[in-house]
Amino acid sequence: MQPELHVDPNIYTRPFPRFDRPIIIGYIGLENLKYARRIGNERVRYDLNLHLDKAIHRPQDLDVRLNDLLKFLLEHERRLNFPIENSLDKAKFFCYRGLMTCVACTPYENREPWKMVAILYKGNIFLCARDTEDKLNRKLNMTERDKQFTSWGYKFEQFLLSDEPDSEPNPDVPVDENEEFSLVFTTHLNHHSIVYGAEMDGIRCDKEAVPKPPSELGPEAVIKYLSTKEFIELKTNRHIEHPKQETSFRRFKAKKWWCQSFLAGIDTILCGYRNDDGIVEELKTWKIRDLAKMSQRFWNPNVCFNFLDTFFTYVKRCLVREIKHKHGEKGLKNIPELPLMSLMFEWSPGMPIQVTGNYSHQDDPILWPWFVENYGKGVNNA
Repeated sequence: MQPELHVDPNIYTRPFPRFDRPIIIGYIGLENLKYARRIGNERVRYDLNLHLDKAIHRPQDLDVRLNDLLKFLLEHERRLNFPIENSLDKAKFFCYRGLMTCVACTPYENREPWKMVAILYKGNIFLCARDTEDKLNRKLNMTERDKQFTSWGYKFEQFLLSDEPDSEPNPDVPVDENEEFSLVFTTHLNHHSIVYGAEMDGIRCDKEAVPKPPSELGPEAVIKYLSTKEFIELKTNRHIEHPKQETSFRRFKAKKWWCQSFLAGIDTILCGYRNDDGIVEELKTWKIRDLAKMSQRFWNPNVCFNFLDTFFTYVKRCLVREIKHKHGEKGLKNIPELPLMSLMFEWSPGMPIQVTGNYSHQDDPILWPWFVENYGKGVNNA
């Protein structure tokens, strides 16, 4: 039987763990890269309902799993040339930023349960969030008002972001919610090596002239370009008018916004404050360090990242136990040659994290055959 992991924040109050500033190693969807020229505190009037009836919505039942990240890893395997590690301690984690944000916020979460799968393959650990039954039901039964709220966020980005560094935004066209630009980062959290994808909103162009990326020169030139640019995160929020709303913002949204931005090396968030009719009336910039300072009564960044570090260690320990159970001690000395192995981790508010048994990868594949059959063949580790 696998051990449990307790999430009480009081357990994780030690100093902030070592976390290297994330390094960009790739990108996904360069054709969707956007630019932000107008960043500041001002009064505006943005109607987020503009062309809402013509918006191209994301399918509500869409389950992207790790598809984009897996395609990236396969396409760039030779360039990245990750070493094959025999030790589980040195195994790389592959995931999305959203999963890391979810885990980091868990010690302070009191509403949303989650479940995740860890897959050990070729000496690497792939982490993927899965829908709980409640979340799946909510996705499949979204009201028109729920869909409207989602679309407002995309429309707000259209008022601030342009397709070219020297052009103005054009909100007078329907939104396509499927357009995404993502960066792929690598970092270390204490001794854990992590590679993760993160959807990015846009590059700041308000401080200096910014050229377009030199895509004709290949990935390394584009990565060098992206690594020298400052990205900004865009958010919308209802006007804060009462103390309870302010408390809720500091306790919940500020924590999530801080985690998301910190994990992507973003220093500034631009928030559009709207009314109930979807009209943004004020823009306000936030430094993420200020979000943490103003919310210290409710949450502590040290706790969030110490817990994230502990969770990664917990996943490895559970995999060690599973390997010993199935393959004995000798299995730990030849990690890359082990058959695909998976575990399900589940958590509900007020409970410890539990391993709920083997995940049926055959019934619900996360690493698709096109990845399993080809990954690992394009690298020379000699």
